[in-house]
Amino acid sequence: MKIITKKSAILVPALLCLILNSYAQDAPTSEPGATAPYKTAIGFRTTFGGPSGLTSNLSIKHFFWKEAALELQAGQTGNRNTYHTTLSFIWQPQLISVSRLRPFAGAGIGVAGTNRDAFGERQNFEVRPVLTGVVGIEYTFPKAPISISADYRFHILGVNTHNYGAFQGGRANDFGISLKYTFR
Repeated sequence: MKIITKKSAILVPALLCLILNSYAQDAPTSEPGATAPYKTAIGFRTTFGGPSGLTSNLSIKHFFWKEAALELQAGQTGNRNTYHTTLSFIWQPQLISVSRLRPFAGAGIGVAGTNRDAFGERQNFEVRPVLTGVVGIEYTFPKAPISISADYRFHILGVNTHNYGAFQGGRANDFGISLKYTFR
């Protein structure tokens, strides 16, 4: 007996998105006439507290809607020559009381690769999928084209690889501070 049909496989996610969208629009902390604080921003994110200590990532964020953006990040993660690239959907509502200080949350996908195994031994460069989640807060300066943000990111890295242990059991958490130049 089939439990999941093609119709239910399409209908359930679509219905879930519709319900979540209606809740997001009715949230009391969101400003109804909100506008994006900028169109595009390019900058660096410095991480600390994760498995690799202090590292920097290149970050590009582009608002395609007044409270929604895509953010591309590329950089180093882990402590054994591990690199990643992620693309995240970011929801960043404008609060009623403050227009320049905005919380944000998001989720994304990407790839990570390394040339070291769990024991630090050199191996062929291997690339695996990554899921990522982020939560943070961003401030955009009113008279300068600069934004600064602080965030917490959680990465779930691909499993069933030779280098799974090099990724600290498949997870990497870090805190970061970003400084971006904004284009309005």
